[in-house]
Amino acid sequence: MEKGAAAAYHCPRWNELPSLELYMDQALIVIEEAVRPLLPSQETAATATMINNYVKIRLVAPSVKKKYTRQHLARLIMITLLKRVLSMTELACLLETEDVSDQYDQFCRELELRLREAFADPAGQRTPTDCPPLLAAAVMTLACKLRFEDIADQTREKTDRAEA
Repeated sequence: MEKGAAAAYHCPRWNELPSLELYMDQALIVIEEAVRPLLPSQETAATATMINNYVKIRLVAPSVKKKYTRQHLARLIMITLLKRVLSMTELACLLETEDVSDQYDQFCRELELRLREAFADPAGQRTPTDCPPLLAAAVMTLACKLRFEDIADQTREKTDRAEA
């Protein structure tokens, strides 16, 4: 990741994604361009094998006549970024919604906001508890992960009660 790239990152919105259906190699280029500023330099954003696996585990719908739509691209961009912090089961819970366009645009706005917040402080600045920045970031990651798990559990419980 380039220095300063995360704080200035722009996640392409729904209407900025190609409206034409794309073949796998074209879809991979779009995904790569969308997420490259947030990935370590040696990491590949997505591969055909990864996408095929996401289809197999039902995180993404299968392509239609070997072409990928805006819905596929939005989901794949979210998966590519979120798989760094969420398990496939957790991703499946998050991606259950049918309204991909609204969820995706909300994801983009929230991501940009949180990146600006996370990268706003100078590198050497301490937290209010005088914790070193690396440790503070690790603790914040843990706290956010635990909050996600709690919300996901509550959502599953509500769904189970509604189905009963």
